[in-house]
Amino acid sequence: MNNNPYWNYTLPLNFVKTHVPWTNWFVENNISIIERNYSKFPNKNKWNCNCHVIHDNDEDVELIDYNFLRTNYHNFIFTFLKRLKIYNNFYLSDIWYNYYKEDQYQEPHTHESTLTVVHYLILDETHPRTTFTDYNIQSNSIEVKQGDLIIFPGWYEHEVLANKTEIPRLTTAFSVTLIS
Repeated sequence: MNNNPYWNYTLPLNFVKTHVPWTNWFVENNISIIERNYSKFPNKNKWNCNCHVIHDNDEDVELIDYNFLRTNYHNFIFTFLKRLKIYNNFYLSDIWYNYYKEDQYQEPHTHESTLTVVHYLILDETHPRTTFTDYNIQSNSIEVKQGDLIIFPGWYEHEVLANKTEIPRLTTAFSVTLIS
């Protein structure tokens, strides 16, 4: 029995994966902003981890095209929920990007939301994937590659192990809360 107050809905999913066709275009048009922000704040985040995280409401950095992301993610979630025959209103949280260079990582955490969404913008075969701390959660069966977007319950505790390569890893993430 789940006692998480944000998980008031029975959803027919544990994990959903789709591919986002505009991923490479978005990276090409925003990577210079990300690199400039990283050069100023290599370890900027609100958590107990070592990674570069910029939220769409941060005021001390140059922002990537969050308006494009919000519009496209909102439309995707609207269509996704409609296909599941879930007609509740929903709230899309702030959107943030996570940029991991060598030895950077994200600590285990959950989200106070119905769903968590992760979009893999730069991901190669050597990069760590999102790992779930509950070994009963079968996330290993989901193979992700650059351009993929995954959705999972917000209360699933997850982390990102340290990047052991010189190639940066980039994701965007956000939370979705269903409103009754």
